[in-house]
Amino acid sequence: MDTRTTSLIEHTAREWDAAAMLDALPELVNRWRIGDLTIRYCNAAWAAQYDISPAEAVGRHVEDFLSEHELEGLRAQLALLGPDTPVVADSVARAARQQGGRWIQWVDRYIVGPDGPEVLSVGRDVTDQHVAEMRLAESEARFRDLADHSTDIVWHVAASPEPHFDYVSPSVERILGYPASFFLGDFRRVLDILDDAGRAAIRGALSEGRTLDAFDFHVRHADGSVVICETRTSIVHAGLQGLSRDVTELRQLQEGLAVLALRDPLTGLANRRLFDELLDAELARTQRNGTPLAVAYIDLDGLKDVNDTHGHDAGDVVIRESARRLLAAVRGADVVARIGGDEFVIIYEPTEPDEAGLIDRLEAHLAAPIRWADVSLACSASIGIADTRVTGYRADRLLATADAAMYQVKRARRRTAPR
Repeated sequence: MDTRTTSLIEHTAREWDAAAMLDALPELVNRWRIGDLTIRYCNAAWAAQYDISPAEAVGRHVEDFLSEHELEGLRAQLALLGPDTPVVADSVARAARQQGGRWIQWVDRYIVGPDGPEVLSVGRDVTDQHVAEMRLAESEARFRDLADHSTDIVWHVAASPEPHFDYVSPSVERILGYPASFFLGDFRRVLDILDDAGRAAIRGALSEGRTLDAFDFHVRHADGSVVICETRTSIVHAGLQGLSRDVTELRQLQEGLAVLALRDPLTGLANRRLFDELLDAELARTQRNGTPLAVAYIDLDGLKDVNDTHGHDAGDVVIRESARRLLAAVRGADVVARIGGDEFVIIYEPTEPDEAGLIDRLEAHLAAPIRWADVSLACSASIGIADTRVTGYRADRLLATADAAMYQVKRARRRTAPR
């Protein structure tokens, strides 16, 4: 056997070994001529997606097998490939033709074959990653739409390469007097208008990954006044996301009234006098902003039975625990007050699509038995709700409507209660 024959046999053996190795790969591999797009080779995985053997694909044109989306990618890759750029990765996942819902990402290599320039293409199935990215994009689009229409300031700070805002909702201009672009342009600008405590809090949250729960930032308004923004944050997307609400008037009112006896001595909640002041302030603020305000009126149905059966000490335990549970069920900016022996009221801005969710949450918090002196005390509640979209911004009408709704619930329960 001469040297040339031996060399040919060795070359053929190497090609067979390479083909066997490529056939074992899950990636899609094919090789085609640039001049006429004729397939010179494909591995088993590439051919299997079209239910043919590799031999049936060789000699056919590669565009016969591709979806329109994949053809678009092929043309884009050909425009970039060449001796100077021999490897090009397609940054776009392409929809596969034969298998609906399957997405492939391609990397192409320019090579010179025996009959001229060729392309060696390797495709990887990225369906799971692509679907996850699409869902994330849809979720972020919905978030952006909600945030753009929020009356509070919604913002996101990316942590790298340096901290910077990549989103600030348009409401920032109404609350702080600066357009969103003011903060998007330079992160240091927000630090310049915070007090020392605010700067320390935001830097700590970013550097240590701490969340802020109802932290009051004192922010200098564009007109020089100070705005108090109650802020809650969460760690998301390698950064910090927050919601800041203007509570300036509420905090000023709370501070001004702190020296007065405006708290219920048993629960520490606002009493009727403080409740009236807070309701008036919240009605003025929400009417000015064009946002609704709601009141939930809560009556503890079984408190009289508890007092009659176990005494007023047990009744006091029920009242204190009910107050604690109500506070746990609402948001930090909501107001919970005790305005009567067994009556509580919550002032809040309605954000749920319907009020059933709030009622269910309050009832769930109040329903669990209360342990006292080895006795299990049960005290359900009747809850009525009213908001300014129905009653207008008059405090007396809002409260009376919620009270009437509560009594309607109470009467309905009495009619259906077993005798």
